[in-house]
Amino acid sequence: MTSTSLRVQLLRRLLPAMLALLLAGAGTAYWVAWRSATKAYDRALFDTTLAIADQLRMVDGKAQLPLTQQARAVLLTDKFDRVFYSVRGPRGELLDGNAGLPMPAPQNFRTAGSEGRSYFNAQLDGEPIRVAALQKQLSGHDLTVLAGETLIKRNALVREILLGMLLPELLLALVSISVVWFGVRSGLRPLASLRQELAGRSQADLRSVRVDVPEEMQPVVTEINELLQRLDRSLSSQRNFISDAAHQLRTPIAALQAQVEASISESSPDTPAKLEGIRAAAQRLSHLVDQMLSLARAEPTLAQTQPEVSLEEIACQAAETWLPAAIAKHIDLGFELRPAFVRGNSLLLQELLGNLLDNALRYTPEGGTVTVSCGQSASGAWLTVEDSGQGIAEGERERVFERFHRPPGSVSDGNGLGLAIVREIARQHGGSVLAMQSVALGGALLKVVFRPEVSLPLKPANAL
Repeated sequence: MTSTSLRVQLLRRLLPAMLALLLAGAGTAYWVAWRSATKAYDRALFDTTLAIADQLRMVDGKAQLPLTQQARAVLLTDKFDRVFYSVRGPRGELLDGNAGLPMPAPQNFRTAGSEGRSYFNAQLDGEPIRVAALQKQLSGHDLTVLAGETLIKRNALVREILLGMLLPELLLALVSISVVWFGVRSGLRPLASLRQELAGRSQADLRSVRVDVPEEMQPVVTEINELLQRLDRSLSSQRNFISDAAHQLRTPIAALQAQVEASISESSPDTPAKLEGIRAAAQRLSHLVDQMLSLARAEPTLAQTQPEVSLEEIACQAAETWLPAAIAKHIDLGFELRPAFVRGNSLLLQELLGNLLDNALRYTPEGGTVTVSCGQSASGAWLTVEDSGQGIAEGERERVFERFHRPPGSVSDGNGLGLAIVREIARQHGGSVLAMQSVALGGALLKVVFRPEVSLPLKPANAL
């Protein structure tokens, strides 16, 4: 399922609307500019027809335009455009002026008193022009006066008006887009605060979220807080169950072992051999229960706490616990420790190392060697346990971390939970565990690496 940024969605909805408004504004500005220029110059052009009409005279029953050459030059002079005129009689015959000026359609004339006027676009010698027409009666004759001009100054005025109107609109659009962008960014800031609030917590921190959010987001925060409360109740119930189960399971198993051992010591000579199998089964059952409870404590719902833990001290504590078992199997248990610090749960890290050592001692033959190492590098703190046993086949190095998985041909009495516990605890501490081949001892090498943000900088020597 793909996700889309809320910021992108908002901008996709707002920006097209703003673009449509800008285009509508541009169209309106163009129409206003064109209409204003057309009206202004049409009036000036119509004044030319009026000036020509005022000079018409009837001579011998014919309309004439008695203009001197200088008057004609003044009438047709324009700084930007070329000006044309013509006068036509009742039947459209040319009385004076340019024969190329077309006549308007009769229905286009608007009458005002005894006069009619019309404005229309036309072409003269392939060039677009604007024409003003005036119908006037002179001594009972219907005359039509036409004045036309090219469109140079009209188009220039339209461009100037359009540019003067569009520049502020473009500036307004840019300001509006900026306001929308920063407004959306500011409006989404509470979401970022909520994300930071949740991301900065460990899995064990189930306190209610306290973030100032807008009224529309408050139901979401309320639902998150209610979910956290339900999750806290569920985890508390699980922790109580684990505690009760530990007491209820360990007590009868310990009593069974004690009774079997008492029977072995007090029975006849042939009885111990029969009870030895019962005692071994009870010991395996006790070990299985301990590991299952450890695995439950290491589930992701029971997250790491944040105190500083020294892997060197964890290893030293493990030495006291596991040296007797190593001595009993004549295994050389050695430690190569360097300072390394992580943030996490000391008890869970002890459980992690204990399961690594239990796994190594089980699969290392008598007279073998097991070495525990720890240290810290730029990639984070690390902890390794390697042995001189038969090692782990390359095809099994991922599967050994599965629950209840035992490699084919295994002769150990383990139950397949130890390395699963190691992986879960490593994950809880932001780390990972790898199964490799030990170059030094020839057997298995299990390495736990913690992320740099979980690992702590090394302390100076005088701080130890």
